[in-house]
This record gives sequence, C-alpha cells and structure tokens, in this order.
Amino acid sequence: MNRIARLAALTLALGTIAAATTPASAACKQIGAVGTGVTTDLAKFMADAALKNIREAQGYSKASGTTTYKCETGMIATDCHARQKVCQ
Repeated sequence: MNRIARLAALTLALGTIAAATTPASAACKQIGAVGTGVTTDLAKFMADAALKNIREAQGYSKASGTTTYKCETGMIATDCHARQKVCQ
C-alpha cells in the first residue's frame, strides 16, 4: 500500500511539473501530466487523474477537446504522457 501512495504522489508531482502554459486564447491553455502504471490502462487512468487535479488546482472548470496520450512501456511499468486543452 505504501508503494501505491508513493506512486500516486510521484504521479501528482510529475503532473504538476509537466503542466504547460501555452495559451491558445485568453481563457484556454494546454496542460500535461504523466501517469505510471503496471498496464497501459492503469497508466492512462493515473495520467487522467493528474490532469483532473491540475485542472481543479488551476481553477479550470472543463476540458475542451480530447486527451492525447503518448505511452512508453518499460521493463516494469508503463508511462503515459497525457495532454489536454482546458478552458475557464
């Protein structure tokens, strides 16, 4: 259980660091996050959770458009980099 908590904390930290601020318009911007998991689906789930946390922390109420993923499978885990456009 401790490993899961550390993994969740690491995912949140990486997601916060990966938040990009490229405004497409005055009220919209791109954000990014990284999720790590044993499977691709779990890694995407963790990346989505990190995106949600970033949206809420920065005061964006909704996502605009679809989330794009770039996943890389390693020896033990899969990392998924997720990007999403958000608007206020």
